[in-house]
Amino acid sequence: MLVLLVEDNRLLAKNIIHYLELNDIETDYSETLAQAEQAIIKRNFDAIILDLNLPDGDGISACKKWKAQCIIAPIIMLTARSNLQDRLSGFEVGADDYLVKPFAMAELVARLKVVSQRRPSPNLLTIGELEFDFAGHNVYRQGQRLVLTRTGWQILALLARRSPETVERDEIERLLWPDSLPDSDSLRSHIHLLRKIVDKPFEQKLLHTIRGVGLCLKVDDEA
Repeated sequence: MLVLLVEDNRLLAKNIIHYLELNDIETDYSETLAQAEQAIIKRNFDAIILDLNLPDGDGISACKKWKAQCIIAPIIMLTARSNLQDRLSGFEVGADDYLVKPFAMAELVARLKVVSQRRPSPNLLTIGELEFDFAGHNVYRQGQRLVLTRTGWQILALLARRSPETVERDEIERLLWPDSLPDSDSLRSHIHLLRKIVDKPFEQKLLHTIRGVGLCLKVDDEA
């Protein structure tokens, strides 16, 4: 099982990761929602453990957003809030389970096993003629599967989940090369190849460059 832990308390996160590893559960760790979103683009998780209060946002809004983006990994929310309304708010936006701090590690493992077994079938996110199967890392246009490189998939998946917003060039580069940025032509080359696959064989353009800002994936209303 592969789990994403989103928690800004480093001591608690360290203890959770250690206990999960003892139970043969691989854990990827994010301290912020921004880091978590990068991780979700790159890997398919069997479950997400999501803290309610984070430095760059709240778990309720993140859960709602991720469910709308067809992220199908079950989400267990962690919080110090124990009142009924807080729990109901989490369930209303798509949380699969709710665990109040402090909690027993054995209970967390048990809940992870339960929610991962009832993982739903993947939904297709549709943008114009494009259909995204995030679980299978597949993209289709007019019923035809598009053959993408790993980097091409990462770029397109990010744009799809943020559509119709414009994603800045710097953000795309940080996603692809978090440790060290390449030369300025690297991203341009990947985008050029992506355009040839996604747009060139078809009549309608879906990939748009916003000059001086970045890229977006959307249906052009004026087309």
